[in-house]
Parts: sequence; structure tokens; C-alpha cells
Amino acid sequence: MSLHIKGRYVGIALLIVWGGSILALNLLRFGPYGIEEGAARALLLNWSIVDRIVNPVVVFGVPDLRALLFAPLAIYWPGSIIAAKVFTLVVMFGGALFLYDWSRRRLDGETALIATGLLLIAPLTLDQIDAIGTGPFLLLMFGVGSWLDRRYRNKGGAHNAWFFLQLLSVAVIASLHPAGLGYPLALAWNWYRQPSDPRLQKHLFIGLIIVTVLVLVLQAGWIGLDWWSNPLEALGVGLMGPFATEGNRYLGVGAAGLLLVILVTIADRRQLLNSLSGTALLAAITAGMAAADAGWALLVLTFLLYRGTALLIRLQRALGLSGFIGQRGGIVVMLFIVATLFMLADKTRYYRVEAGDLAPTDQLIRTFALEVENSAEQSVQAASQWPGKTMLATRRPALPLPRYAENEQALLAKIRGIKYLIFDHNDPANRMLAYYISRLAGVTRTVALQYGGVIIAIDRQNENNAK
Repeated sequence: MSLHIKGRYVGIALLIVWGGSILALNLLRFGPYGIEEGAARALLLNWSIVDRIVNPVVVFGVPDLRALLFAPLAIYWPGSIIAAKVFTLVVMFGGALFLYDWSRRRLDGETALIATGLLLIAPLTLDQIDAIGTGPFLLLMFGVGSWLDRRYRNKGGAHNAWFFLQLLSVAVIASLHPAGLGYPLALAWNWYRQPSDPRLQKHLFIGLIIVTVLVLVLQAGWIGLDWWSNPLEALGVGLMGPFATEGNRYLGVGAAGLLLVILVTIADRRQLLNSLSGTALLAAITAGMAAADAGWALLVLTFLLYRGTALLIRLQRALGLSGFIGQRGGIVVMLFIVATLFMLADKTRYYRVEAGDLAPTDQLIRTFALEVENSAEQSVQAASQWPGKTMLATRRPALPLPRYAENEQALLAKIRGIKYLIFDHNDPANRMLAYYISRLAGVTRTVALQYGGVIIAIDRQNENNAK
């Protein structure tokens, strides 16, 4: 049996052990809560196509191209959130295998093994799998894109199948998150620095421009992003995981993380700029800062684990110390500290999953689901800031919030037929909506007011009096 076949079986065995442990230890939620809005809309699109019901793309808009990857789920397991999360777990493992192969080829097996092991047990990794977040899909598609680039260079031919598959991977990556724009930028840089054929280079540049501009024009998949958010906050919360608390105490962790990214980039710039995967990670981190979230934080963590570990090993070798402590003492200490922190965070996550703890937004949606659970009318409609997540939780129709209204009467006209409004009243984008609702005291009723938002019921019997 060849080493290639042996490696394949080892990978399958590791996936079963790692994935089975996560599932057996109840580290994931299998309810309809905690899922990213973009992932919820992509799942609903696929399920609606398979079940031949009204397509949500009409009111939700085109979701990101995770919908293409979710196609097998819709065919074989329509309506199953468990299948979607297990699929995301497999996607994350696939991304980790690509990263392991890249690190082993570019650096050494020791760095690849340490970084991959820590990445797979990181609390942020589990959070992204649980949320069906963009992070695992970005990591997988970065690896797929790098593999396709190697195939395209080796096969030659201006418009062969590898060329179009590469452009499709670019479209998928760019649709997921602004950080995905780092991949086409890195690909263009890589071909500019190392063109295998001027003719192929020209065709690839034209294709990249067309596909990237098309995604930017649509911007359909960039759903529910908090633009120009504080990257220190997003990174601090992501790295601390369940230990994150309200306030500014995690900002120091985020600042330390970004400082390490800068130091690693300066020290490792030659390696990064000569590797498509390394350049793509660095460019993705830079582009993703415009909408820093948990998916972006996972890219930062990946960058630090792989490149930071390599630099630490290189530093110890440069010191020229003898013995195991001199050669690997720093790596052992780093591995022990980071692995212990990750395992403690995973233990805290287990208790939170067991207790049914939810983020404020998901708690609000659960409150609404309980509100309409015993309603005899199955067509209860709501206009929600998170229509995809609301539909998953309630299994009833939900529409996006009205984008603009001139006054409270115009708002009533826009929400005709809507019985509930669900939104974050602290969100600046909803300031005018909250103001108009406050002027409709006789028509509206507050069902719930929570930290994550508010649920407003519309009393249609008093609507004429308001007019």
C-alpha cells in the first residue's frame, strides 16, 4: 500500500476521531439558533428549491455562494440543521488538511502538526462550525484555490476546465466575506511575480477582473456584516471565546493579536509574498478588517498559528542552544499554554451548550418563536432584521425590515399584512424605525424588550384610529 493511500486513511480516521469527539461531547448546538444570517439564507434557498416552495431569494436577495456547497445537503437532508453543522465540521477539517499540506511543503512537518492540532481544538473554530460561519469555508476555498492554481499552471491552455474552475473558486471566496477579496488579489500578485506563461497570465487577469467586479456589483452574499466595526473587539472576543465578557477587557487581547500579526508579517514577509496561500491569508486579513467578525478572526488565528509557530521554531534554532530544552523549550511552553487555554474554553463552551445559553440576538428570536409557537394561524408573518434566522427558528414566513419610510404612516403602509417587527433598537440603522414606532403607541405593542433587541406587535384593529 502506497504512502498516499495510507495518508488518506489516516486523514479519514483523524476526521472520525476529531469530529466524533466534538459531537459526542456536545460541543455543538443542534437547534435552529446561533447560525449566521448568511448561512441561514443559503440553507433556506436550497431547501425551498428541493421542496418546490416559494423561493426566498425573491425577498431575501441572492445569498452567498455557500448555497452551491450546500446543494448536497438540500438533496439528501433537506431541513436538517444537524446535517448542515456536520457538513461544516467536515469543511473545516478539509481546510485544515490544505493548511497542513501547505505548511509541510513550505516549512516543515513539525510546524504543520502543531499549528493544525491547535487550530482544530480552538474555541473559535468550534464557534464558527456551530454558527456555520464563513471562516471554515474561506479556509477550505483558499486551499482549493491554491490547488487549482497549481493544476492550471501545470496543465497549460488558456481556457481549459482548470481556468474556469479557478474563476468559480474566486467567485465563491469573494462572495463569502470582504476578506475573500484577498484571494483574487493574492492570485494576481502571484501571477505577476511568477508568470508561467504571458498568455495565460493575460487571460487570468481578465477573468479575475470580470469575476471580482461582478461580485462587488452584486454584493449579495455580504449579509449581516457590521461594517467598520472595531477589529480589536472582534479579534479579542474571538480569541477569548467563552471567556469574553462585556466591556473593554478583551480589547487588550485583540490589540496583542494584531500586534503579533504585524510582527510576524515583518519577520516573515519574504516567505509570505512568495507563497499564494500565505499571501492570500495576509491579504484576506487586511481586506477583512473593513467588516471584522468571527470569520475574520479565525483567519487571524490561523495566520498566527502557522506563521507564528514557524518563526518561533526558527528563532530557537538561531539561538544555537543545545539539548531538548534549548532546541524546543519555547515551543513546548507555547503548546502547553495555548492548548490548556483552548481546552478550558472548550470546557466552558460545553457547560454553556448544556445550559442552553444563547447570544442576545438568538435569545430574542427564541422569545419570538415561543410567542408564535401556539398560534393557530400558520401564516403569521414577521418583518425581521434577521429574516433567515427567524424563519429557521419559527418555520413561518418572515420578511426583511422595510428599508426606508418617510413617516409613521408610510411605515404602516409598507408593513401592511405584517403582524410583528423584530429588530435591534440599539442599532443606528434602525434609529428612524424605532422613532416611528414610538409615535404609533396606539397601534403597536411591545411584546419583549431585551438586550438583543425588541419584538413589536402590530394591532391592526387600531390602525384606522392612528390614521
